[in-house]
Amino acid sequence: MRLLPILGLGFLAACGGEPAVEITAVRETVAVASSGDAADDPTIWLAPEAQNSLILGTDKQAGLYAYNLDGTIAQHIAAGRVNNVDLRYDFALPGPRRDIAVASDRTHIGLAVFLIDPETRAIEAWPTIPVSDVVDPYGACLYASPTGALYAFLTDKDPGTVVQLLLRYDGEGVISGTEVRRFATGSTTEGCVADDRTGMLYIAEENVAVWQIGAEPDAGTELRHFADVDGRFLVADAEGVAIIPEGEAGGWLMVSSQGDSRYVTFDLETGEPALRFAVVDGEVDGTSHTDGLDVFPHALGPDFPEGVFVVQDDEEDTGGQNFKVMDLRDIRAALMDQRSAE
Repeated sequence: MRLLPILGLGFLAACGGEPAVEITAVRETVAVASSGDAADDPTIWLAPEAQNSLILGTDKQAGLYAYNLDGTIAQHIAAGRVNNVDLRYDFALPGPRRDIAVASDRTHIGLAVFLIDPETRAIEAWPTIPVSDVVDPYGACLYASPTGALYAFLTDKDPGTVVQLLLRYDGEGVISGTEVRRFATGSTTEGCVADDRTGMLYIAEENVAVWQIGAEPDAGTELRHFADVDGRFLVADAEGVAIIPEGEAGGWLMVSSQGDSRYVTFDLETGEPALRFAVVDGEVDGTSHTDGLDVFPHALGPDFPEGVFVVQDDEEDTGGQNFKVMDLRDIRAALMDQRSAE
């Protein structure tokens, strides 16, 4: 087992934070080419043959990487300073099926757009969607509504403005984004994730709290508290957020506790913390100071029968920054052990 025991040495003390279970990564990607603060946020694309799936990861100085599941580079798209990335499947276009990925674009001040060909795995950059009255595009995530509409959320770094855009194909090689809602947290905000099952959006205001709000454009602008950045479970900055679903509405929200290099899972239905863990050295080196993360909770071939958890690592042991891959079974086992111990 890659999961260390829940008792004794299986706990890692954290300065100022609650103890954390130790988990190890099973794979890692090649480091991004840029030096310094470069790698930022991953997402996972499911190929028709699961073992051919890709990890998309941003180099916030130089574009988007597509990695094979073994961590090797499949493609690099020189798309400028893209920060957060998310994707959905079967975007409404004429012709063969295409999947869509978007990223916050700090070079062109808007939403970068990429289309993925499921047959070839090739990723094509489309023109960036400009977004008005945004200074520093920071976070980005997508929401697939049961109405069939696809929405993007783009955050402006300060003062935490969130712009919701309706995405659609306008013909002649143009995908547009029509603003349908705008609200703000009040301070630096980056990570966000939408739960397509429940229509709920979760947003991390880095030094304050994780908030929730309805993801439909008519859900108003009032944010509801979900979890505090309290220095115990979440240590500032609260960065990447992702969902481990369970059933029709349950599961856990995963948040990067960047200040102490930990990860916290919160029960989606109660908001209560369920598990804190660290990714420590094993066959693959551990992680620190994580920005973005993602969960893919479905089979990705025989090596990952229940999916993966992927995080950015700011200090790869051979130099640079890259992304680490955990077997989602290890995290689920830790959650179940923690639940049994309560």
